[in-house]
Amino acid sequence: MATSYTIGHKPLDDDHDRMIAAWRELEGSRTLEAAKAAAAVLMAEAGEHFAREEMFMLQCGYPDRVRHMALHAEMASGLRRVLLSPLMGGSPHDDFVLAVRSLMDKWVMVHILGEDAKLAPYARAHAAHAAHGLAVNGRRAAAGARL
Repeated sequence: MATSYTIGHKPLDDDHDRMIAAWRELEGSRTLEAAKAAAAVLMAEAGEHFAREEMFMLQCGYPDRVRHMALHAEMASGLRRVLLSPLMGGSPHDDFVLAVRSLMDKWVMVHILGEDAKLAPYARAHAAHAAHGLAVNGRRAAAGARL
């Protein structure tokens, strides 16, 4: 992932990478069927990511979690609407790709770079806490092994 997109929590950063890869796949599609397949992958990745990110926010005590979760619901709803448009008889390939592009531009620029970036200090603190816990537990285990 581009350095500017990272928040410092590998599972979430990897999710962002996979979603952006699915978006690029959609952008490179030549048919509506290929675009819909890429969009379905994007939707599945987004759903898994939102669940993982919401659990992370709970674990690290992120104070703006409820509002952030509402943004996830809004984004998922928008993506579902776009995905359903070809099934409703509209959206030739180019229109479908443009609709997803519009949604993803907003998601990347506003959500990842704006909202998810606010998680970075919590990700660093969470990582430091986890590393400290492992170091302490590792020393305890080593001490116990010597007894």
